[in-house]
Amino acid sequence: MKYAIILLVALVFRQSQAHYLTGRLIFDNHWTDTWEYVRKISPYDGPLSDPNLALVYPNTDPASLDLRCGRNATKNWSTTKTAVLKAGDKVGFGAGAPTISLDKIARIYHPGFGSVWMSKSPHDDVDRYEGDGDWFKILQIVGRTEQSLDFEDPGNKNLYDRYKAMWGTFNVQSWNFTIPATTPPGKYLLRFEHVFPNTYDSQFYVNCAHIEVVNPGVVGTPSPLVKIPGIYERGQPDVYFDHYNSSFIEHPEDISWFIPPQPNVWKG
Repeated sequence: MKYAIILLVALVFRQSQAHYLTGRLIFDNHWTDTWEYVRKISPYDGPLSDPNLALVYPNTDPASLDLRCGRNATKNWSTTKTAVLKAGDKVGFGAGAPTISLDKIARIYHPGFGSVWMSKSPHDDVDRYEGDGDWFKILQIVGRTEQSLDFEDPGNKNLYDRYKAMWGTFNVQSWNFTIPATTPPGKYLLRFEHVFPNTYDSQFYVNCAHIEVVNPGVVGTPSPLVKIPGIYERGQPDVYFDHYNSSFIEHPEDISWFIPPQPNVWKG
């Protein structure tokens, strides 16, 4: 019995070491400081002694307002800069800080799928926008791409896990993408989301940056439009599942068959 309790505590501790956040916006080939262009989130107020762990602690409630931009970030209470971008520009989100993992490098440690979303502020002051308007998805990340970690690199071999490395974002430090070329001009919340699927309490890691999109050219109509929260329901099978289940174990090198949750991506 004593051994079982020790093992359980060790397992919980090891998993807690794998939490993360994406608080750094990347643009103009530059990694900005944590919270410089991304809304600051507040620490988890539960019984955690480590303040860093409290900060990166995940949301597990798909109906929470925290699903928009992170814990207590629906109202912006930090000094957040707004990045001016042209439609068609490349931008990205970077992990950290703080770093919790034992390797001391901030990464997206868990397996799972990622996505990027945008929501246009109805007024010019994006600081006051609470994300209660319409959202549209501009990127979905499931399997491996050229941005995924190269596990053949000797420095990364210790990070390889056959049943996790199939996910494109597993153990990456950042992810880059393009603002759609026909995005309407205006002030936006730019939201990065990573979901670590579990059978009961899937973990939602989300952060929002402030951006202004400049577009003197062709303007499109983003769709489909959704509200957040409202995109997920507890128990839906494409969000709540065991990533070690037989379907994934049978195809550990290819998960192209996995269909991520709706809505579809707007290509712009």
